[in-house]
Amino acid sequence: MWYVDDSGIPKTGLALYTAIGASPVLTPEVLADWQNMRHRWNHEHSVPVGFELHATDFLGGRGRPGGLNPPKIERYRMAQEALSVIGSWPSLDIVTVYAEEPSHWGTAKRRAYEGLLRRLDRRLAEIGEPAGLIVDGDGTEGLYEEVHRLVNPRWIPLPAAQAPADTSEWLQMADLVAHAACQSIARQEAKRMMWGWFGRYLPKAPAPERS
Repeated sequence: MWYVDDSGIPKTGLALYTAIGASPVLTPEVLADWQNMRHRWNHEHSVPVGFELHATDFLGGRGRPGGLNPPKIERYRMAQEALSVIGSWPSLDIVTVYAEEPSHWGTAKRRAYEGLLRRLDRRLAEIGEPAGLIVDGDGTEGLYEEVHRLVNPRWIPLPAAQAPADTSEWLQMADLVAHAACQSIARQEAKRMMWGWFGRYLPKAPAPERS
């Protein structure tokens, strides 16, 4: 199963998708490590275990987990710990594809998702195993089914199922990785501290690939 989330900067036309692939056999072990981290956060930072880790809001200082408002530097440290935990699992596969279209962000988003599907299909062909996709969404985004019909990936038989990220720790992981990947490309001055997160905490993950 692959868990997918997007990121980007609409005003510059940068769009990207990150997919995290996990074997069902190892899923319990990975989730146990993630839950241990979230319990530490609850104890050390008063961030409830069930609080959704949405990178844009969390790192931007928005939201009050547990009714509190952790300082931004504390939020950054938690995000770095989460990326480090993700990067420590050799069983996880991470793929990020991006596109840039300054005149139309929607076009960039479509190109990035199409590139992701094609990349994942090639990866799955190498190992000879089909897979399913779950993407952050509320079920109303038609892009995923449209692009799936266009690409017709052999090893991904069905369009991505949409599920809200607050119900899936995997989608929250994908969101955080996508956010780090975005800053490794965009290098916004206000987020300079994040520029090196992707390479530093996810050293085994391939660099984002342009579609």
